[in-house]
Amino acid sequence: MKLFVTDLERQIIQQNKNCDVNDLALKLSSNPNIDSKKVLRQISGMKIMEKKMPLFADNQDILYPNHLPLEQCSSFFTANYKKEILHKVVSDFSSMLDLTGGFGIDFFLLSEGFEKAFYVEKKSELFEIVKHNFMVLGRENTFFYNCDSIEFLQSKSEKFNFLFIDPARRDVNGQKTVKIEDCEPNIIDIQEVLIEKADVAMVKLSPMLDVSDCVKTIKNIFQIHIVATVNECKEVLLVLKKDFQDQPHVFTINDYQRFDFSLFEEQNALATFCEDESFENKFLFDPNVAIRKAGAFRILCEKFPVKKISALSHLYISDCDIEQFPGRKFRIVKTGSLKDFSNLKTANVAVRNFPLKAEELKKKLKIKDGGDIFLFATTKRNGKKIIIEAIKL
Repeated sequence: MKLFVTDLERQIIQQNKNCDVNDLALKLSSNPNIDSKKVLRQISGMKIMEKKMPLFADNQDILYPNHLPLEQCSSFFTANYKKEILHKVVSDFSSMLDLTGGFGIDFFLLSEGFEKAFYVEKKSELFEIVKHNFMVLGRENTFFYNCDSIEFLQSKSEKFNFLFIDPARRDVNGQKTVKIEDCEPNIIDIQEVLIEKADVAMVKLSPMLDVSDCVKTIKNIFQIHIVATVNECKEVLLVLKKDFQDQPHVFTINDYQRFDFSLFEEQNALATFCEDESFENKFLFDPNVAIRKAGAFRILCEKFPVKKISALSHLYISDCDIEQFPGRKFRIVKTGSLKDFSNLKTANVAVRNFPLKAEELKKKLKIKDGGDIFLFATTKRNGKKIIIEAIKL
């Protein structure tokens, strides 16, 4: 497939950019004057970029690869957050290197401001597409290399001020992988090379990864960033510095909610527990997904006037509302057992440290999703199983 778009294809793309791609496929298949696959790929790419990176979607000269690189690439929000980190940890902006360029969203934002920015991508077609796009976007500080990332790194004698790497999280069969050692390249094997070749290295890992695994297997972790949007974890980022030997600092972000702590603080924090029999008229706090991913459970009791329901429940009670708490906030209506909620028809159900899953509990209570009522099923410190009815603030 030729990468460039003809005038006729460009016209068809603009006329049909809001159409359903599946319906359009049938319409275009009979036109011998166009490459229908290319046209459909361009329209699909524009639709994805409208949500992820509007700047690209608005530019008619941007070319798009097949679906997978677009699915895997960062959104503007997550890429811009990386840029925010970069400007806090890097002082010299002479050179940067992206070893796993992909569709180039991260590279586009991270490379801004550097004198020289190097992009490496092994896949030839994707490489040509991104090289074209950066020419269209007018980036003159960028240099492109179509080769294996590790071979490129080992062949270069110079040191970079900043290095970014996003290992491929799919195996040879195309199945998603999570563990660090299952990604390509394996960061565990090349971590020494990364910090030898850069003042600061940033590694993007799976949002499904257990953060404790990072600390056990990767050395010189200066910072850990857990990035979430709309309470869905999107990325785990490690910032590496060669001579850093202490416990890493952890930053959690869920849209506008931000909370940071050191692993040392969490390990030495003392959780306090709510021993009240009833929680009526108190406030309930449910930490966001970034907090839960980071394991910041005891430290919340020291940073905010809250008490845990139990060691494993990770729900918090307070006598007052807390505006800055990193999570959802509720006003408790009542607490009780299963029989106390048999008259409800609809509710939003969540379980924390409870023997039934949410779907099983809904079935047992014979309720449907929806409405303004939230039910949290959990276990108190004394082992008693309870359900908390609450209204979201």
